[in-house]
Amino acid sequence: MAIGIYKPGHGYWVRVLSAVGAGLLVLATAAWLWGETNALNLPNSAWDVTLSEDATGALTPGQTVTLFGDSSETGELIEIGTMLVESYDASEFQSKVRLIEPQLAEGLVPSDIKVVEADGFHAAIGEGGSIQPIPVVELLYVQGTVAGLALLLGAVVVFYLIGSRPSSCEFLIATDGEMKKVNWSTRREVFGST
Repeated sequence: MAIGIYKPGHGYWVRVLSAVGAGLLVLATAAWLWGETNALNLPNSAWDVTLSEDATGALTPGQTVTLFGDSSETGELIEIGTMLVESYDASEFQSKVRLIEPQLAEGLVPSDIKVVEADGFHAAIGEGGSIQPIPVVELLYVQGTVAGLALLLGAVVVFYLIGSRPSSCEFLIATDGEMKKVNWSTRREVFGST
C-alpha cells in the first residue's frame, strides 16, 4: 500500500470538512486523556523532609536513619521503620533531608513520620516541617506523552480513513458529487415559496 492521498482533488470539501470534524474529536479526546491522567498515583522515588528548627547533629549521604511515628493507641512515639539519606542540607532556619528506600512497618507511609533519628542526630517534623514526595516521573511528562500519543494515533487514523482508504474515499467523493447535484434554492425562491 502506497502512502499518499487516494484520488487527490476529488471530493475536496467533503474530505476537508470531515477531516476537520474528526480532528476536533481527536483534540477533545487528547484533552480528556490529559485531564484523566491527573488521577494517576505515580510511585515515589524519594521524599524531601523539611525538619523543624530544633534539629541537632548532622546527616551524611548513605546513612540509615530511624523513623518514629505516633502510636494509634497511646499517641506515644514508636519506631515505624528506616530510610536511607540521599542528601542533607543544613541551614540556619530549616534543614532538609532527602530520604530514599523506605523500610516501614506494614500499613505505614512516609507521611506518618514525626521524628528522624540517627547516630548523633535528632529532628522532629513539627510546625515548620513537611514531607514532600518526589515521584519517579513528573506527572506533566506522563500527561504530555499520553495526549501526544492520542494526537498521533488520531491523526494516523483520520488520514487513513479520509485520505488513503479507497472505500471510504470513494464514499466521500460520491457524497461530494451528490451534493453538487442538489438544487440549492436562492433566497428569492425560498421567500417566494413560503
